[in-house]
Amino acid sequence: MIRSILFSTLVLCSLGILSPGFAEKEIFYVLSPKSLNNPFWDDVRTGMEKAARELGVKAEFVAPPVADANQQVQKLEALLERGVDGLGISPNVPESVVGVIAQARAKGIPVLCFDSDSPDSERLCYVGTFNEAAGFEAGKLMKKFLPGGGTILIVSGGAGALNHTERVTGFMRAIDKSGIQVIDTVYCNDDLNRATQLVEAYAVSHPDLKGIYCTASWVISAANVRKEKGLDLVLVGFDTVEAELQLVKDGLVEGLVGQDPVNMGYQSIMTLDRLRKAGPGMAEIADDVDTGSVIITRENVESYAASKGIKLR
Repeated sequence: MIRSILFSTLVLCSLGILSPGFAEKEIFYVLSPKSLNNPFWDDVRTGMEKAARELGVKAEFVAPPVADANQQVQKLEALLERGVDGLGISPNVPESVVGVIAQARAKGIPVLCFDSDSPDSERLCYVGTFNEAAGFEAGKLMKKFLPGGGTILIVSGGAGALNHTERVTGFMRAIDKSGIQVIDTVYCNDDLNRATQLVEAYAVSHPDLKGIYCTASWVISAANVRKEKGLDLVLVGFDTVEAELQLVKDGLVEGLVGQDPVNMGYQSIMTLDRLRKAGPGMAEIADDVDTGSVIITRENVESYAASKGIKLR
């Protein structure tokens, strides 16, 4: 009976009625962002899902609710036990994922980093914004809107997050010898509520504050404080979620360095698929992928929003 079924199956395959790979397990990829509480990740997920549909594979987002390096590693280790065909990680701390990436690579699983890198790990490549260059563009925006110089605050994400560190490094290079002085760098741990608290505290304790640079979408928090307190500040941030674009149009944020999170999620899955199909030779075809950036000010915010299907008020 079994022999007859196998023979019939082979005949159907030879006739093209069944695909020879019909019995293969479903390919399963995972992207692990730093957290799930930042609207930036919603767009990354959109790109991930688009790529998965095109490839006919399964893809999931797996991350702690809030940014937590230890929880992220625990979830990644559980994934390796469960089984996964490719893994993309945006590390909260570069060093925290070195071990789990080594475990995955020992199993022959392709691993890349997206959005934030872990360059000293065994990851095969990086997919995302080239962050130091993008940070330099943010610094140029601050100089443009604060030509007379003055004291500013930097609100970053996690102190160990490489992408935010690179954005600060590029920013500092751009404002060198400009008369702009950074009084402090504070860390909101990717939490908009925490960012609000930090900005409110500095606005009270430093009435001479002239500007704030936010390394991601918590510029929303800074803009809300600016509006509520009637502060005269220059705000420069990262990302281009709809709320940020509206704030630029409203004149509450001077400029944004936009990433392309949808493309980041899309290219991460497409890259993992290419690496998996390359098998043992995957390292030979692994190249970093720059998913691009764009500068947004009031001059181009409406046209940019329209290009993304967003209608601003």
